[in-house]
Amino acid sequence: MTGPVLLARPRLHERLDQEDPRIVVLSAPSGSGKTSLVRCWVATRDPGTVVWVTLDTDHVRRATFWQLVLTTAGRLGVLPSDEAAGLVGDVERTGDLAELVAGALTGRGPLVLVVDAHERLRDDTGPVDADLQRLVRLVPELRVVVTTRTGTGLGNPGRTLRGDVELLAASDLAFTVEETRELLAAFGEPGLAEQAGELHAATGGFPLAVRAGMLSLARTGTDPDTPDWQSLVAEDLRVQLGDGAAYELVLATCLPPYFDADLAVELTGSGDVKGVLAELEWNGFGRWIPFAPGRQVFQYVESLRNAMLADAARRPAAQQARAARVTATWLRRHGLFEAAFEVAVAARQYDVVGRVYADLVVSNPETITTSRFDRQLATVPRRALTQYPALALGRGLACHRDPALHGAAAEYFRIPASWVGPPPPDMTPGEVLMVHTAKVASLRVLGRFDDSGRAAQHALAHFDTIPDGEQHHVADLGAATLRHLAYSLFQDGQVDAARSAVNRAITMSTRPESLNHTAVYAVGLDALDGRCAEARSAQQHVDPAAWRPGQTHTYVNALGRIGQACLLLDDFELTASVAEYDDCPFAVASEFWPFVTWTLMHARLGLGHAATEAHRVEAALDRTPAPPGSADSLGAAAVRAALAVLWLAGGNRTKAGPLLRTRTRYAGQLAPAQLLARLLAGEAADAVAVLPRLESRPGHTTRSRAALLTLGAAAAMRCERPDTAAALLDRVLAMVGPTAARAHLMYLPAPDLAALRGLAQTQGDVALSGYLGGAVPDCIAGGTVSISLTPQERLVVAAFAHHPTRAAVATALHVSENTVKTHLQRIYRKLGVNSRDGVIEKAIELDLLGPRT
Repeated sequence: MTGPVLLARPRLHERLDQEDPRIVVLSAPSGSGKTSLVRCWVATRDPGTVVWVTLDTDHVRRATFWQLVLTTAGRLGVLPSDEAAGLVGDVERTGDLAELVAGALTGRGPLVLVVDAHERLRDDTGPVDADLQRLVRLVPELRVVVTTRTGTGLGNPGRTLRGDVELLAASDLAFTVEETRELLAAFGEPGLAEQAGELHAATGGFPLAVRAGMLSLARTGTDPDTPDWQSLVAEDLRVQLGDGAAYELVLATCLPPYFDADLAVELTGSGDVKGVLAELEWNGFGRWIPFAPGRQVFQYVESLRNAMLADAARRPAAQQARAARVTATWLRRHGLFEAAFEVAVAARQYDVVGRVYADLVVSNPETITTSRFDRQLATVPRRALTQYPALALGRGLACHRDPALHGAAAEYFRIPASWVGPPPPDMTPGEVLMVHTAKVASLRVLGRFDDSGRAAQHALAHFDTIPDGEQHHVADLGAATLRHLAYSLFQDGQVDAARSAVNRAITMSTRPESLNHTAVYAVGLDALDGRCAEARSAQQHVDPAAWRPGQTHTYVNALGRIGQACLLLDDFELTASVAEYDDCPFAVASEFWPFVTWTLMHARLGLGHAATEAHRVEAALDRTPAPPGSADSLGAAAVRAALAVLWLAGGNRTKAGPLLRTRTRYAGQLAPAQLLARLLAGEAADAVAVLPRLESRPGHTTRSRAALLTLGAAAAMRCERPDTAAALLDRVLAMVGPTAARAHLMYLPAPDLAALRGLAQTQGDVALSGYLGGAVPDCIAGGTVSISLTPQERLVVAAFAHHPTRAAVATALHVSENTVKTHLQRIYRKLGVNSRDGVIEKAIELDLLGPRT
């Protein structure tokens, strides 16, 4: 489909034709004729040498822009379609986008890349501008033409003065008097050219206003000396359309950002649209832009569309609803999910909204964890959220991320959490699966981990009802939901079911990025469970090249990081384990907080910072609101058990006691710490006797059971029962292997570890020696530490935590400096230190003052 002949403007074509510079920027307001000029200029070129990219939505990401360039090059035949499709996937994985695109375009002959509506890049304008400059250096036969309504760094004075960029501004694009006369003579009514001077003076040569004024003069003969054309042009254009076919067509088709002839026919109910669209383009109301080989779509000028949208909003509600449904369906069919979502939300067509939201999650599983659609979701009423619970989850997560709205988040989470079905009859299996997943995730965020685990089982049961022949329709969505279900199952102590679900998700992942997102769940859950061999095997499914730049540090790779931190703990590479979370925002506040914290606690135990870390975690658990995931769950129980171990490591049984008595559905996680307490209290025989009961408690993982049995073996050796110790260690090796989960060896006092190593040597058991070997730090004190400080000495210690000198302490306590000095000498002796810093560190370790601020 082609539009009418446009007015050729030789003076501007010459500036576009010049060999240098090879970047031309047309920067001017909407209606300045930028696109029309470039379209007329490229009309004489071979279609296979022009890549025309029009940005039709705001906030286009850098990667999305280059994917659009490559996709369009494939559509228009500039690149082979299969090569273009492959490169689109490479965009998210490369660190050098200009190099990637240059490699595809080099050797294709002279090419022109047109970037229309460049202003829609918004925050990514700078990076894309840098890419474009580098691209023309890498591809000597490439020219780049950019149209933009706003200023751009590409056209800044420095670049134009150096001759790197040719800039055409609004003043350049404005019609001259002679061009106005040519336009009126070529396309206006007879005799109209005589008024060119007056029309030019009235409009300042603004192309859209000139065309509108030409129509106005032709139809009404009005005086061209009309004030403020720039601000009145939109209203003027709408009025000029009148009440005829053109007005009705624009009114019916202004909702989509662009449309093809088929959509125009469906929206208007008329088959005669091509001629009207051609007239609209001729009059400057819109233009045809490339969409696919042999196909174009029509896009109105923004000023006209905005004016007509206001008129369309006054149409009967039924007509508006139909237009929105038809438009959103067309956009969805062509993969334009974001635009479809915005149209459907604005029109309150919430069944379509729910369906498109499912598509968004399929196309980008991170959608549900980002704030990209918060503005639209905030407008969805409660009745619609109740009917489409996935939307309620999205809104709840948006509030959860915003401190100002945090308190409202729970109300949104309760909507999917209370869903019991049945789903609406028109929901697809994938959409129903999303509803189940929304319920599972919402219950988890609300801290109802046992309910979330049960809901996950129900979701799996629904998944199994989807016929095998239909499961390919929900492939990547299925993988995303299965990994969410797996995490809920794991947090509910259903470890084997969780591992099964995530392994199933791996087999369903059809794209490398989706496979990465899923495989890291297997890495993390297997490593946390203590199945280190399986965790390392899962790491082999992760393709480093499939990550988007910077994505390895984000939420989507949280369990990958946690899993690697666990594996490093088991190798006693403690500093490296802590470093796994460097520059990872999820480590501070996310639902993975319990497992991040668990690994950090063990690393810092081994590094000799047990007391400081215990205070840090204790303070976090005491805060309001509590850290995410700290309600009763397997992870929360593991954190409290590790906290008890930290206190025990410093000999502080007073602090450890309440933690060891924590009421939890996942008591198996507390069992190793409880056995350690008995061992440190000198109750080895009781420890051996209670071992079977502790092992039978619910909530064990392979790791916690291995820790319990290892401590039981140490107790057996104290009771001079080497055969029992050997049998227990044989069971440990059968579960985890000689080089697997063994971070819990740090729980053993040095004499007990030495006794177990001696047992392995006596028996000549190489596997057991390997399990017990390595540089295991000596972390656990042999007994309870008791320091007797007088009340006055405790006051001095506390004051030293806040005042840097003896004089300042004396002033704060209203005593003499000599009195402080006397107290300090006694405190040094009792604590076994000889400096102020030593006093503070020992006081923290022994809980003689609160956590350091």
